[in-house]
Amino acid sequence: MPSHAQPDREHLDTDSPDASGLAAIGVPVLVLDDSHRIHTANPAAVALFGHDPVGEHCFTLLVGETAACANCPATHAHPASGLARNIRDAEGREHYLKESLAHGPNGLVLTLVDISREIEALRRADLGRKEAQAKRIILERQHREALLEQRGLSQLIDDLPDALVTISSDHRILRRNAAARLRFARGATAGSCYELLGHDVPCPDCPAHDGFPLDAAHKTKHRLGERYYTEQLIDTGDGNGLLLFRDTTREIRLIEEIRAQRATITRNNDLLSGLVRLESLMRHAATPVDVADELLTLFMSACGSEAVALQLDDGPTEPIRRGDAPAEPTPDLPRLEIVGGDGGRVGEVWWRPGTAEGGDELAGLFFEPFGAYLHNRRLMHQLEEKASTDALTGVYNRDYLHAALEMARHDHVTRAMPHALVLADVNRLKQANDRYGHEAGDRLILAVSERLSQAVRACDIVARTGGDEFVILLPGSTESEAEALVDHLQRNVFSGASIEVAPREHLPISLSLGASGTDRTPPESLLKTADARMYAAKAAFYKDHKYNR
Repeated sequence: MPSHAQPDREHLDTDSPDASGLAAIGVPVLVLDDSHRIHTANPAAVALFGHDPVGEHCFTLLVGETAACANCPATHAHPASGLARNIRDAEGREHYLKESLAHGPNGLVLTLVDISREIEALRRADLGRKEAQAKRIILERQHREALLEQRGLSQLIDDLPDALVTISSDHRILRRNAAARLRFARGATAGSCYELLGHDVPCPDCPAHDGFPLDAAHKTKHRLGERYYTEQLIDTGDGNGLLLFRDTTREIRLIEEIRAQRATITRNNDLLSGLVRLESLMRHAATPVDVADELLTLFMSACGSEAVALQLDDGPTEPIRRGDAPAEPTPDLPRLEIVGGDGGRVGEVWWRPGTAEGGDELAGLFFEPFGAYLHNRRLMHQLEEKASTDALTGVYNRDYLHAALEMARHDHVTRAMPHALVLADVNRLKQANDRYGHEAGDRLILAVSERLSQAVRACDIVARTGGDEFVILLPGSTESEAEALVDHLQRNVFSGASIEVAPREHLPISLSLGASGTDRTPPESLLKTADARMYAAKAAFYKDHKYNR
């Protein structure tokens, strides 16, 4: 920013006639000395710049430079006029200034003429010319596009497979497409819509009898020789109408065939619907017996049979029967062995022949997917058992226990149902493995798991969670009931129990037990509390049996 400090005005001669004359000039005027320093500025210049520029250099004031401009006209004997600049005044408004230079008695006189209005007028005029040119270009383009669209629409109408005719309110044909010219005997020469159809007068039931507009589109059927047409009359909204003729000959000729096949189609639809319901049932039914009940009902309906029986290899010992079907297949009845995805038998079905043809084929359609369903259920059951049980003992494993614990905790939160845990650790397992071999250790673990499984309720869960550790989940039980189970196991189940590890040599079966229940311990701390109590019992056991580790 140039400095606004005011110089000593003794040397500026501001009282000279030139200075007083400049004050009367309405445009900004600056008087410069040979070093481009301003020594006189009229009030218009002070107002433009927002301060008195006397003492500043013109190049600093006008262009913010620190030295004279390279193209400064003041360096020439006869300064040129016509340089233009844009500056902002003290209020931030932009001004376009035209500079005019002249030599005066007191120095170089720089006159700044504000041509902002002229520039703005030129801009507006230029913008107006450009807008007019743009509008002209847009209109020309729209006109070309309209012509192309009209040509394309005409071609599209001619390419339509259906006959299309535009008529006036007095039935005169105004336009027809190629299909209309070729489809009808008088297609190229008819002057009216009724002549197009081979009539001499308008049709008696013509919906446009009273002219246009129409309330809605109307359809009429016509027969011309061996051909059938459906005519649709549409009001175009401009006092005319549009006739669309669709050749329905093929559809009419297919009606009788469709009617003849209706019964078969209905039967097939019912069959398909039954298969879809069966597939849905196989995904959602609780047991194979539930699926079988619905399956037999669907099969009897499809084949028209009044008696059918189904024997499931993995189901009830007695067959599932409908009607008077015998309990066992007889030579006079059709039968089908149901096989799974691996080709192995999963069941058998037999039935009395029904009224529908193709009973054997229908049986395959219904019972083949049922066989795959039974086989998949068998595989899933085997996989679930393998995934949730301990390979050695057959009791549940750690993953299953964790899932069961989550369910018990949910019941505790939502229904205030208590549950308890008993942790059991097999004593002397290391001694059995080291002294008698791992087979003896396995027999010890098996003996413990069998006795634990026999000692608990059907709803209780026994799980092996480690090499010598078992956990018993007691749904609906309190800590007192869990402690009662611990007492029962110690006093009755394992008291005096042992396994034979060598001829005439037995290893006593002993467990360290700990219990906890949600009535005294938070569910999240249940396992930790029972574990601590079990280890306390184990420490007490080895304190008394220090040589039996």
